[in-house]
Amino acid sequence: MATTPALHDALLDFTSRENWDKFFALRGDGDSFEWYAEWPQIKAPLLSLLLGEEGTEILVPGCGSSSLSEQLYDLGFRRITNVDFSRIIVADMLRRHARVRPQMRWRVMDMTNMQFPDGSFDFILDKGGLDALMEPEVGTKLGMKYLDEAKRVLKSGGKFACFTLAESHVLDLLLSEFRFGWDMTIQAIASEPSSKSAFQTFMLVMVKGKMGVVHTIKSLVDQSAEYCNMQQANAVIHALQNENKIRESHNSGVDILFSLRDLQLGAIGDLKVIVPGRRRQLILGEQGSSLYCYKAVLMDAKNQNETFVYHCGVFIVPKARAQEWLFASEEGQWLVVESAKAARLIMVCRLRVYLFAI
Repeated sequence: MATTPALHDALLDFTSRENWDKFFALRGDGDSFEWYAEWPQIKAPLLSLLLGEEGTEILVPGCGSSSLSEQLYDLGFRRITNVDFSRIIVADMLRRHARVRPQMRWRVMDMTNMQFPDGSFDFILDKGGLDALMEPEVGTKLGMKYLDEAKRVLKSGGKFACFTLAESHVLDLLLSEFRFGWDMTIQAIASEPSSKSAFQTFMLVMVKGKMGVVHTIKSLVDQSAEYCNMQQANAVIHALQNENKIRESHNSGVDILFSLRDLQLGAIGDLKVIVPGRRRQLILGEQGSSLYCYKAVLMDAKNQNETFVYHCGVFIVPKARAQEWLFASEEGQWLVVESAKAARLIMVCRLRVYLFAI
């Protein structure tokens, strides 16, 4: 994020509420401030996502003092909810807009812990909000909390548009967190030739779909465009190529070992639903945080018309027998499922023990 020296001094930590209050107090009342691209540059790509949807419910998390919401409002998008954890800026924005834009809503709220019901919004518009939470010293914790909240409050089929500098640590989080069940596109935003910022802004759009479905990412980044920062664009394209290889492996039928985070993100769909013939392997326990590590094979019986004794059974494979054909091969495992008389069987075997110095 590019700031003037005075503003940078006020924002030594972009995740601090106190620092943002200081920032807005320094700028004074009634003054808009834009991070990254200006409205003339983002208007066309943004409106292409909202075309014909003036009645859509829009959420702008970490709204700050940007004029983005008022621009959309004046074009007919009246159902806009703006949230920010700075009481100073929310009070100022209310004073500025309450009379001239009475239908626009403003809430003092932490974007990592939003008080909205599930599926409240059709469209989420983030302009620098995620980047502000992803200070390298803080790590990914706040970013993950925010994205979990954004996904929760977004309706099925809804869109999440994120304007970002796409630094490697931010892009890595976005690509992994929206891997399963989301359709993603990315494009570079044009900048004015006289722009003071040396950084390229990108727009990532994620559409909420069916859990477990993996789409390759569509790149609309034009490296030949005059406005494109080649160094940033090349890094983004390289990251997308690597991510698409991962996504293609999930679609190829290769036996993938999933992590617990993959399951939380819907890697194998909704685990509450039995899917006849579904078989997935996963790892339970992560190095550095678990004393033990296990491999589990989840299998939903192929013929769900049978009468089952159990809805779900768990079979612990003895360590000495873990390499036997009956437990190590797919054919053998399906035989175990048939004999178990369970609609779903989870076979678990221990992989290794992690030793910690005391």
